[in-house]
Amino acid sequence: MAETFYFEIIASDKKFYSGACEQVIFPAMDGLYGVLANHEDTVTAVVAGELRFKVNGEWRTAVVGEGFADITRDFVLIAVDTVERPEDIDVIRAREAKERAEERLRQKQSRLQYYHTQAALSRAMARLKVTSKYTKK
Repeated sequence: MAETFYFEIIASDKKFYSGACEQVIFPAMDGLYGVLANHEDTVTAVVAGELRFKVNGEWRTAVVGEGFADITRDFVLIAVDTVERPEDIDVIRAREAKERAEERLRQKQSRLQYYHTQAALSRAMARLKVTSKYTKK
């Protein structure tokens, strides 16, 4: 059996997972970031995309928004604004959110609104990308 560490994924509205974990792979600013037990301590940014984690030899998948990862030798905390299982994503709602975000992005009313709109667009596109792997078109 592989070495494990304690792992938590927390969103702004819920605790998604907490328990033993063998490996985590999450989207970071410069690509995918992998973590095994006894990893060096670090804190890094998490970007919107697909997160995978291995529990009892089985891979699980989640779609995450932006946040951060706090990594120590025996504990990993990933705190993000949103987290969902791919099968729980409403494709129609995600497409509508993407369209709304693209429209707001075109309008660019202010720098702050532009930043938040870009983040909403990234989350919507990440949801659609991951969902397309799990649903028939």
